[in-house]
Amino acid sequence: MRDNLQYSPEELDRTAALVKVLDSKTRLQILLLLDDAERVVHELVTELEKSQPLISQHLRVLRRAGLVSSSRNGREVLYALARPEVIDVIGELVELSRIDEARDDLAARRKRRNSIHNETAAGAAIINPPIEVRPEIDPGLTPRTPKPRRD
Repeated sequence: MRDNLQYSPEELDRTAALVKVLDSKTRLQILLLLDDAERVVHELVTELEKSQPLISQHLRVLRRAGLVSSSRNGREVLYALARPEVIDVIGELVELSRIDEARDDLAARRKRRNSIHNETAAGAAIINPPIEVRPEIDPGLTPRTPKPRRD
């Protein structure tokens, strides 16, 4: 473990709160769109195909967290990315998710390969059993009990 990763409880509380803010696909999409350019609510509504109240609610959460800023432009409110470094954090999180996805994909492929191998091995034993367990070689495998008589 790294020695330089000593954080105060307050720092960890603030970090946990920020992670909660980022725990929404819609909020991540809003941040990525605002990284391209400033936008008004109706532009975000159109691009994300979500309702205006929902987008406004997400913007409010992002603003309170200090990730988004707003300014008035006539009758409209213009939203901008207040902390551009959050885009780098999102990029790192995407990379982490790809590692987990690759690990899960590898595990699934191994499981599939092992199940195919096990099915093939089991099937081969039934179709062509080893010589030492064939009835013609080992007479002990052939039943010697007489058939019951019918009255």
